[in-house]
Amino acid sequence: MTLLDLAQRLFEVSGCGSYRLVPFPEERRAIDIGDYVADWKSIREALGWAPRVGLREGLERAVSYVRDHAPRSLDPAA
Repeated sequence: MTLLDLAQRLFEVSGCGSYRLVPFPEERRAIDIGDYVADWKSIREALGWAPRVGLREGLERAVSYVRDHAPRSLDPAA
């Protein structure tokens, strides 16, 4: 999943927000780490941990938590 895909899912779940794509600054390419791949299977093997919810449900829970606990200034309905 790309960062753009993740952002789009988050906006879909939250029902609000926006983003804009900007070109990656050329001077930053020298320090760019490149692609990042996360795989929870390594953690499962080492620690016995596995996620209990899927990405969509996790995003829904996170959005709900922020809406319930963030300062009012972060609430898009305010």
